[in-house]
Amino acid sequence: MRILIVEDEPVIALEIEAIVQERLPHAETTLAASVREAMDVLDHGVGFAFLDIDVTDGKSYPLALELRSRSIPFVFVSGAMRHDAPHGLAEERMVRKPFTPGDIVRQLAVLDTRDAE
Repeated sequence: MRILIVEDEPVIALEIEAIVQERLPHAETTLAASVREAMDVLDHGVGFAFLDIDVTDGKSYPLALELRSRSIPFVFVSGAMRHDAPHGLAEERMVRKPFTPGDIVRQLAVLDTRDAE
């Protein structure tokens, strides 16, 4: 399974990646610093995504809407407020920065429930 991490701060991206790899050692992680980079990855198969809201080329909301249309689960990981989110995205799962490793691991639990189906 590929886990997409969209984060423009390299230290934070690598921290999330390390937490994911510790919890899911067989998962492939892909890092993207922009929505454009992330969109290019989607056609290569993504099973889950962590999205910062503010990235190098703007907001990640278009990416979130694309993930939703493909039924790919995602969670926002951001310090940004979601008051300007498009309709329906303000209610999506979110981990607030700064986060703990446990915050990230808890979000991966959705993969356990999908595998059980």
